[in-house]
Amino acid sequence: MSQTMTMMFEVEDLAVASPATVSRCGMVFMEPFARGFDPLLTSWLERIPKHVSAFAEKFTFWFRNISVVATRLVRKSLKQTVATSDDNLILSMFNIMDALMAPYCKDGGLEVMTDEEKQRLPKIIEPLFMFATCWSAGASCDNESRGKFDSHIRESMKEHKIEMPYPKGMDVFQYSYDHVNLQWVEWMTTIPKYNCDPKTPFSELIVPTAGVVGYKSVIHALLVIGKHVLCVGETGTGKTLVVRDKLLNYMDPVYVPMFINFSARTGANQTQDLIDSKTEKRRKGVYGPPAMKKYVIFVDDVNMPQREKYFAQPPIEILRQWMDHKGWYDRHPPCAFRTIVDIQFVGCMGPPGGGRNPVTMRFLRHFNFLSFTEMPDDSLKLIFSTILTATFALGFPDDVKAAVDSIVIGTIDVYNTIRRELLPTPAKSHYTFNLRDLSKVIQGVLRADPKTTKELKPIIKLWVHEAMRVFQVRLESADLYACHVLFTAVT
Repeated sequence: MSQTMTMMFEVEDLAVASPATVSRCGMVFMEPFARGFDPLLTSWLERIPKHVSAFAEKFTFWFRNISVVATRLVRKSLKQTVATSDDNLILSMFNIMDALMAPYCKDGGLEVMTDEEKQRLPKIIEPLFMFATCWSAGASCDNESRGKFDSHIRESMKEHKIEMPYPKGMDVFQYSYDHVNLQWVEWMTTIPKYNCDPKTPFSELIVPTAGVVGYKSVIHALLVIGKHVLCVGETGTGKTLVVRDKLLNYMDPVYVPMFINFSARTGANQTQDLIDSKTEKRRKGVYGPPAMKKYVIFVDDVNMPQREKYFAQPPIEILRQWMDHKGWYDRHPPCAFRTIVDIQFVGCMGPPGGGRNPVTMRFLRHFNFLSFTEMPDDSLKLIFSTILTATFALGFPDDVKAAVDSIVIGTIDVYNTIRRELLPTPAKSHYTFNLRDLSKVIQGVLRADPKTTKELKPIIKLWVHEAMRVFQVRLESADLYACHVLFTAVT
């Protein structure tokens, strides 16, 4: 370096910096809120097509009075499944807005739009902007906080006289906007009726609920415009199952899924080699999937890799290098830079803790967050009742078929009671129950044989056996009596 050159580093924090290091550096510190969000809005308005940016005045009003206020509410008063940054929530909203407006932002602008689309455009921008706000800031919250977010966004829309507010009856995450018929519709009305095949393996069954349909729809919209998606949530909320089903069965053939599972021992070289092995040379220094294809790389358990001494996670750093620079260096001489095109990422991870590590915000900032919350009891009843009804229709007596709802409700009651009353403590750290435990009970009941089951009593015995195998066997002696009383009360 010459004397006229300066080297500057932008660090995330000074967690591992010594006092000597700090004292020898000139520090320029700026809080994110000091800059505000208006530069992000200005940048977005300059990027979108002119016939859409013509509504800039309305966008600015909604942004400042609804979206920014909602983002600050999430940051100060609500709980997120995985922490995000304010800028990430705002940019996520713009990404969703881009995805929703894609049919109206074709090359050529107004010239290639039909007369019907030109008439619809002024009417749809308001509800789509509300939808984007809810599925960016609101979709990063946990279950309890979503209820508070729902109340806030409805009051905010009423205060600012939004012409097309969300319907009443269910929370805002249960609705989608139909831009053809210009009305809000429930997610479940957007899909055909589901018929459960009892011969399908239990682990592959996905009974659609409003939440599942909503997640898949938002994921699809973001992937089509080339954005990265990160699904976060506790164990057993169905993140991996939903994403795999979406990528394998409901995407255009141009999108080719690639699956990577991270573990504590995954290294950067393994990750780089796996992706490199699936790419083909396009031209000098440029690699990608086969011609006319696009890789969607699904990374499961993103935050499992171990952290190094100074908190770096090598597999994540190699992915972050691609996101920042669109490639990485070949490890073999002459070590040329390898640009990789036509790939994008979908990730799944749980909140930090229990072997899962915090992930640098420099990596997470590239993603749209979707928080998979625990399903409400109504959704659980719908899922397991559908599965049991389809199975019991194969030769079981009528009294067994009539007991489906009782079996499902009883299982849910046992699950909720145990989670509420038998909390984990330092001495009982294994008292952690999730939706996988609930599904194991139902899966055990599905093993009943119609040839030997001629009445309801064997089904009840089987249910009690499976519930005790899943729940009671993990309890300590002092809690066994309480569990026995619970089973007696339910049956």
